[in-house]
Amino acid sequence: MRTTPLAVAAASAAFCLFAAGAAHAGPITFAAKVDSPSGGSFPSWGPGPSPTGTVGADFNGDDILDIVAADFQGAGPILMTGKGDGRFNPGTRVGNVGNGYGAVAAGDLNGDGAPDVVAQAWTFVATFLNNGDGTFAPAKKVVTLEGAQQEVAVADTNGDGKADVLSLVPAGVKTWFGKGDGNLESGPSSIIPGVPTAFTLGKFNNDNRVDLAVNNTVLQQAHVFTGKGDGSFELRGASTSGLITEDVRAGDFNGDGIDDVITADSFSFSTTLLTSNGQGGFSKTDRVALSGLGPTSIAVGDFDRDGKLDAAMSAVINSKMVVFSGKGDGTIAKAGEFGVTSQPQTPVAADFDRDGKLDVVVAGSANAVSFLKNIS
Repeated sequence: MRTTPLAVAAASAAFCLFAAGAAHAGPITFAAKVDSPSGGSFPSWGPGPSPTGTVGADFNGDDILDIVAADFQGAGPILMTGKGDGRFNPGTRVGNVGNGYGAVAAGDLNGDGAPDVVAQAWTFVATFLNNGDGTFAPAKKVVTLEGAQQEVAVADTNGDGKADVLSLVPAGVKTWFGKGDGNLESGPSSIIPGVPTAFTLGKFNNDNRVDLAVNNTVLQQAHVFTGKGDGSFELRGASTSGLITEDVRAGDFNGDGIDDVITADSFSFSTTLLTSNGQGGFSKTDRVALSGLGPTSIAVGDFDRDGKLDAAMSAVINSKMVVFSGKGDGTIAKAGEFGVTSQPQTPVAADFDRDGKLDVVVAGSANAVSFLKNIS
């Protein structure tokens, strides 16, 4: 799916919910953007065909959050190390693997405590082991085919204590078993009756195994797969999302301990919140219109520290971050729009300036990332 300059997405719910103890939470708001240029070495850096093309982690071991972003038309992903105040140093290549890598993920693939990088291109998934200082070993590749978009994620899907990789393929999501050294072994695929554009990891029942939700752009639905604990997943339920959904994220929006699903509906300019029923299906749908022009990617987190999950969505056409406030009952309301760099892609929600609040960082097409400081 190459209908819009797609995404640079996301960061994980691992950085999400802050304690619910904050009383009298006010409106969600952010300061004016602060841009960090990539340094001019990456003239093609920016849009990529992925809902998750930016990830946040401490890649160089200095206890400050950094970002790795896909460079779809460049020679491989880039690392921009954080300064601790929401600004970033100019980028350096994670590895030179050729162009077409539009999706990235982070996770510890070899158990050394340092976050490694995974990236997907048209016909490859590549892993980059972190040397522990923000430099990376040469890539290890496996051959694959992308789906309607590219997306990768890291999780232990079979309970062996080694991180596995999941990637989008033409008919669903494929499991790659991690060997504990950065090498991957082909595993099963979770197939949908259509074409997938995005997936998310979550908890959709009570068995404590990794589950999936996968968007189907043909049927305009989100499908839930529950994990079997062996790296395979069982198709369970589905519910209608919006028109040409380009991202899906999991999060518990009603406080019942089970993840729900929120979508970025690019062509209907909407977002949809699907409330889980705890058995792999959905019980309620909440559609919010006017969620930005061309919404592509989502980050979730508790931005106002009221114990209720919120969301931020990149709008690629009018270069805004659109923020939604969660009501704690499976519904959301638009809280505001905030200008960022041009054609913003996949946002990351994390505390980049170390003040205890979730901020937003998002990359775009102007060789820069924008930092939105949370002043809620």
